[in-house]
Amino acid sequence: MGGTKENLDLLEQKIKFALRPLINTIKTSGMNRERKSQLDTLLLEISDLQHNLETHFEQEGSTEDKIRLTSLVDYLYSLIKGASVKVQLPERRQYPRSDIQVDVQPTDETSKAKGIRILNLSMGGMRLHSLSELKVGSVVNTKLNSSRHGIILLRGEVLWLRPKQDGEGYIVGVHFLPMDGDEEKTLTGFLEEWNT
Repeated sequence: MGGTKENLDLLEQKIKFALRPLINTIKTSGMNRERKSQLDTLLLEISDLQHNLETHFEQEGSTEDKIRLTSLVDYLYSLIKGASVKVQLPERRQYPRSDIQVDVQPTDETSKAKGIRILNLSMGGMRLHSLSELKVGSVVNTKLNSSRHGIILLRGEVLWLRPKQDGEGYIVGVHFLPMDGDEEKTLTGFLEEWNT
């Protein structure tokens, strides 16, 4: 990814000169539909920028840039947590993500979701592309077929959803629900194998 400094600058501008004033406005004048929409859109943009930078820094990046990103993300979270408004935080990843381009199948018979594809995957969740709109708060049950590990069941809650910018369908953020020991072990083995 080119333009690391430009992306860091953009992230800083969105946090300090767009998000901070918006949160201050919400604190003084209250939340309405328009401000809620602005806030959701802005948090998704910030989350995407943050994810792109983190992915880039896994491969390369100066220590100075990494420190700057960390301090910006810390500032973002202190800003939101210090606000007296309830907002959905962008996902702060507990686990490293693996870019995995693979189609998965819904496992519940009632699901009408079509064309679900994993874009990246971690022990904590996954980012999907779905041709169908998935409701925020709903539970997605999918299965991933692995030649070595067999069928891996993935069950998680939809945290956010946005229309795909350059094509049809939606980009979806899913946080996994608690797994049992065997499921966790299987997914860990799959990710370790994928990353090597």
